[in-house]
Amino acid sequence: MNASAHALWVESKDIAEVGDTQRVYSIFGHAGSSSGIYVPLMDAAYLVTPAGDKIDLALKTGNWLAGYGWCEYEYGDIVLYWPGDYVFAVARSPSVYDPGWGGTQPSNPRLGYSYATMVIHAGDEGMESWEAGVPLEIVPEKAPYEIAAKDEVTFHVMWNGEPVEATYSAYYWTWDSHDEDKIQTGTTDADGAFTVSFTQAGPWQVMARVDLDEPGKWTATYDHSAGRFKAGDEVDYNVVRYTNVMSVWVKA
Repeated sequence: MNASAHALWVESKDIAEVGDTQRVYSIFGHAGSSSGIYVPLMDAAYLVTPAGDKIDLALKTGNWLAGYGWCEYEYGDIVLYWPGDYVFAVARSPSVYDPGWGGTQPSNPRLGYSYATMVIHAGDEGMESWEAGVPLEIVPEKAPYEIAAKDEVTFHVMWNGEPVEATYSAYYWTWDSHDEDKIQTGTTDADGAFTVSFTQAGPWQVMARVDLDEPGKWTATYDHSAGRFKAGDEVDYNVVRYTNVMSVWVKA
């Protein structure tokens, strides 16, 4: 797993004042290339308040984004009414993908669930946990909005509230498969802990993945663009994959 794969991620300012209104973004594709960015079917977008309440968001679709150009994405405006830390989260609708479709890898269809999160800090109050209420959580030991270049920060992967062995990767937003020597990737122990060395300032994506050997059938919710299935088809899969991406803006 590396930065060359399609991923779901979110973006916004991570530090604000109480009462501020600011824009949040949900993006899917390749962070370093606008040509592969589009809006897939989405299940949810919401904000977790400092008190732990969940506010559902109705995002709109845009077609031009500064820094990317012509591409489709989702966006909305939020108001930070209370002091403390908020978590912005989105969830993509599940879908089946088979790496064997490309003809270069063995067939092993998987049902994928994708989540993306980020922390927004308002005012002077904070917290010690930044969970989004999704099955697969990425929990840093340091407030994400305080991470600076040269920091080494430990993250914990949690599956339904318990530590879990997971695959992870961390990368600066423009890195792709040509920068594999820079991308930090590996597999955690059963404690779910891994450490990221933030080598430079700017936007980073920290990703965790868990694969479950749970074969089944998925009822397609849309027509596949390459004709692999149609809405309503029963599609077989061997593995269920859960992925979460936490966006972190590393300070200089």
